[in-house]
Amino acid sequence: MVRDLDLGLLRTFATVVEARSVSGAADRLARTQAAVSMQLRRLEEDVGQRLLDRSPRGIRLTGAGETLLRYAHRALGASEEARRVLAGHQVAGTVRLGLLEDVAVGRLPRALARFSEAHPRLRLELVVDGSQALEAGLRDGGLDLAIGDPGLIAARPLARWHRPLHWVAARSFGLDPAAPLPLVAFAATCLWQERVLAALDGAGRAWRIVCTSHSTPAIQAAVEAGLGVSVLLDGHIREAMRVVGVAEGLPPAPRADFGLYRAARPAEDPAAVQSLQDFLAAELEGLA
Repeated sequence: MVRDLDLGLLRTFATVVEARSVSGAADRLARTQAAVSMQLRRLEEDVGQRLLDRSPRGIRLTGAGETLLRYAHRALGASEEARRVLAGHQVAGTVRLGLLEDVAVGRLPRALARFSEAHPRLRLELVVDGSQALEAGLRDGGLDLAIGDPGLIAARPLARWHRPLHWVAARSFGLDPAAPLPLVAFAATCLWQERVLAALDGAGRAWRIVCTSHSTPAIQAAVEAGLGVSVLLDGHIREAMRVVGVAEGLPPAPRADFGLYRAARPAEDPAAVQSLQDFLAAELEGLA
């Protein structure tokens, strides 16, 4: 007898992956952590595979989890599409979304994959760039929506949220409190970077920049190689890194601010843009 996978369990599983923790998924699903953990166990028992590896650093997908997640996105997307079609709300068209690289390499791509599965007639075009370039795209018609730094975009955001940053170093890297702190820094205009340097100056901690890059993966690689210390979002901290901080003589790391923006001009496919805007606002609500 063929047993169908439970959509509710699949939604919980996908939400845990996107939130990168059981606690984050519990907040977004309005359930207790115990209830979310129980649903994950039920799903693993049903498929007979371990789907997630859990550690103090968070959760990681196993091979079976990676496979199931693709099917979960399809199943959840088909369910959501069926409801929209039956309700007469199917949308079509093209939406151009601009993202900061820090967002583009985080959990949002998984959520966008689910959005695309739910809207097969909607074409999503992504542009990854800095906040100032994203603002220009919103202004000149190159973008419909964008997620950028509110400190660098003049328009008022539709939604705003923030995430903590963490000092990180290679696991084998040792900090010398008597020497200037070696920094791996972002080369582009970045308000987070300015806050980092201001925090170090305010704490009287000497520093020197040993590596700069416009690319988050390059920053991660430099940190892993032991060139120095940097600040990263929690979703960008790799296994070869460790979080450092006050115990090593560093000031508290600043936070990263994000905003969701929409172009002022009328969109060619307003219903499609509104669908993505509503989806992003709901996804980001749990981060506010």
